[in-house]
Amino acid sequence: MNEMTTNGNRTAAAITGLMFVVASGAAPASAMTGNASSLRGTFDPASASATASALPPALPATGAGPVTFGYLCFDKKTYEPTGVCAQWRLVAADGRLYRLPDALGFEVKKGKPPETGMPGKLAISPDGTRIAYHRASDDRVVVRDLETGKIWPIDHSIARGSLGSPFQLAFVRDGRQLAISDEGTDGNRKDVTLARIDEETVRRLPYREAVLDSDPESGKLTLLSEPGLGRRGHLTVVEGDRKRRVKIPEKAGKHLIWGPFAARDDRAANLVPKDAPACGPDMTPVWLTVFDTGSGRMTKIRPSLPKDVYRGDVIDWLNRDEVVVAAGRERPGKAANSPIGAYVYAMNVKSGKSRLIRKFTVPGKVYQDTLAVGGYAEVTGNLSAGKVNKPKKRGCE
Repeated sequence: MNEMTTNGNRTAAAITGLMFVVASGAAPASAMTGNASSLRGTFDPASASATASALPPALPATGAGPVTFGYLCFDKKTYEPTGVCAQWRLVAADGRLYRLPDALGFEVKKGKPPETGMPGKLAISPDGTRIAYHRASDDRVVVRDLETGKIWPIDHSIARGSLGSPFQLAFVRDGRQLAISDEGTDGNRKDVTLARIDEETVRRLPYREAVLDSDPESGKLTLLSEPGLGRRGHLTVVEGDRKRRVKIPEKAGKHLIWGPFAARDDRAANLVPKDAPACGPDMTPVWLTVFDTGSGRMTKIRPSLPKDVYRGDVIDWLNRDEVVVAAGRERPGKAANSPIGAYVYAMNVKSGKSRLIRKFTVPGKVYQDTLAVGGYAEVTGNLSAGKVNKPKKRGCE
């Protein structure tokens, strides 16, 4: 097996093998691909080793099939991913639950109290057939094909002695490209790597911005300098030697624009929340903004989501007319208790209407914001959204 190296050169390498309570009593997490009737299939979490206290079987070497979610649970005593929760868990499209022994789950700095620990990173491709993660044995970023078991190690340096994974992983368009962004503190990235998996090439990008899109045919890149509180953002499109920048307005209406963006085919989209993060759990989406990355023109659409959705993030484009929204929802009289991504919607960028295409309902608890979402690319039908609850008084209201 060859190690992926910068600019396509190859060298031989030895390869070594917030806390949220998830809603219970809801429909299963087996939002399988296919038509609407198949999407409503059920499974027994107990028979799938999905109980919070059980240790799931290890991910098989081959034939695991597509997966839809990855997460770290946490121990009720330590409130951290320890004991049976120390490894990443993967939820397959058919409801089976696995653990991923070779991925870095949660790392605690030696000689320090547990609160200094940090999780590793994991990403799932849109079709659910590949995963990317920080391999614990050698501190490498690797991509793994779940059907064939093939593993691609990527030439990306991880600082020794760092806690957890000091970078972000994101599949771009499909499972053939992976963006690795070293985390910065100023809204920009320290270093960005774009790997083309099947070609086994790695490109160091000379831009300290997040990769939103990479057209494999034309090579056109769409990048994001993230907006935030007191910080204006912009979109950058790079085509060969040409580069154009589009400024992101500070507000949509009276609400600050911030949070995740997704881009495809000369458009970028973002969900604008009701209030700033300082207002607590009330980050209800109030606008879907769609930007023309050529002209900078912004269109505002009212998003249609269940009224108990407390937050929603645009994470990808599903097709020409819909974006993928990862959302969290509440129970009556309770604080927000489903993690971002527990409910996955397809939202129309012209009408704002949404349809539920995936649900995460594995019993147990998810550690902070570790829920990874994937496996939505082939979903065409709708799931029942379940009961819509009357939300409690939120945030700064």
